[in-house]
Amino acid sequence: MAGGSVTDWVADHIDPNAGFKLVNRTAEDFLLIEDRDGRTYPVAVVGAKPVVMPADVAPVLAHTRKPAFVVNIPSSATWSGPAISMVHAAPAGFGTLGDLGRAARSGDLSGYRNKEFGFFERAIGQHSNVRQLTRLYDAVFLADRYSGRALTIALVDAYNMTAEDVRNAREKFGEFDIALKMSSYGSVTTAATEAAESIGAEAMKFRDLMRRLAQ
Repeated sequence: MAGGSVTDWVADHIDPNAGFKLVNRTAEDFLLIEDRDGRTYPVAVVGAKPVVMPADVAPVLAHTRKPAFVVNIPSSATWSGPAISMVHAAPAGFGTLGDLGRAARSGDLSGYRNKEFGFFERAIGQHSNVRQLTRLYDAVFLADRYSGRALTIALVDAYNMTAEDVRNAREKFGEFDIALKMSSYGSVTTAATEAAESIGAEAMKFRDLMRRLAQ
């Protein structure tokens, strides 16, 4: 970033009401933050876009002292599955500056998992017809099934899923079989269904996915 590093940028943009504060910088150039209970945690910052890859997080995980959390700037970047696996193996949490705030308030930075993504990961992975679930990106999973071919599922955060939502997911993640509306409220519009069909995919809600996985 112009005028400084991404670590400097995060240090300058920590919200005093976020549930933690910056108390120091470590020799590894981690941010040392303190939560409301006085516990301190090292936080690494990387600046990868459009996709966070293993090569982006490997340097901050190579130190003897491991970070408890890895923040990527910009927040709009996608995390690749292999990069997520590396961070979790540290062990550490990952995400945006907002995720860091939520992790700090939970009191468990290294064990932090995005609740919405975690719900779908567990639900799909525990389906009786799913042999193995692989995380391709933060919001994309590959479900290898006992019966039927494997399905690539892209999570779409939209109240009413539109054709634009489907097209944006395709542009961001590449090919997938199912565009899954994350919210239990709202609808999958006819336009979204048609847009998905035009790229050889399906657009659906969670309950429909559970039936689709069984087929």
